[in-house]
Amino acid sequence: MNRETRFGLVVLALCLGHLAVAGPVFGEEDYQRASVAEPFLEIHTGPAGSYPIFYIAEQGEEILLLKRRTDWYRIRLSNGKEGWVHRSGIEKTLLAQGRKKQWVERLYDDTIAGRLEMGWAAGTFNGDPSLFIRATYIMTDVLALEGTAGFVSGDLGSSELYHGGIVVTPWRGRWFSLSGTVGAGYIFATPSSLLVNVTRETFQEAHAGLGISVPLVRNLFARGDFRNYTVFMSPERTREFQEYSVGLSFRF
Repeated sequence: MNRETRFGLVVLALCLGHLAVAGPVFGEEDYQRASVAEPFLEIHTGPAGSYPIFYIAEQGEEILLLKRRTDWYRIRLSNGKEGWVHRSGIEKTLLAQGRKKQWVERLYDDTIAGRLEMGWAAGTFNGDPSLFIRATYIMTDVLALEGTAGFVSGDLGSSELYHGGIVVTPWRGRWFSLSGTVGAGYIFATPSSLLVNVTRETFQEAHAGLGISVPLVRNLFARGDFRNYTVFMSPERTREFQEYSVGLSFRF
């Protein structure tokens, strides 16, 4: 492991460690309120039907919608208890304005709400400064699709990166989540104008990596990533590149 790699790992660990200790802070006034319109609402201990039902909320009881994880909502009851309710149950509640959700709102909930994540990151790519923009679509609690556009600036030129991949999140916790990713794409390398007789080149790449996500406030997350790229320079030759990045993501 070279000096730049060690430095990148130390910076990544320090930044995310500080954020993890700070933890998320927000008040009840930031959450959406609803009341149970049906005779009862089943509250689970976790975000899946396999978790046991530990409480039945009665008609008229108020709840707070704390967060969403794909098709499950974490809610807080008026007695202070917290649990998880499936989206179908939330759709049977009344909003604070005293009405049920319209079909447009339900369509948004089905396809976008809690599933789309947009963010940016800054870091290094093979030791050169880089910027990344990422869009992630969360299909399940474990599986997501992600697209990335990046820009790298170096002494000998610049590069643009465009790739897609699959993100697997096998572990989610209150304070942070861990994920892995695999994918492929293209790198467009533009040499510096100081170099003569060198033209813009396009290379295919495949990558794999690890990531950590730390919740900050509501739908805002801090995120750190490490990725190892295999770049196919020619049919007979490949090169390895490493990316270290830290940034912010917002979940819609």
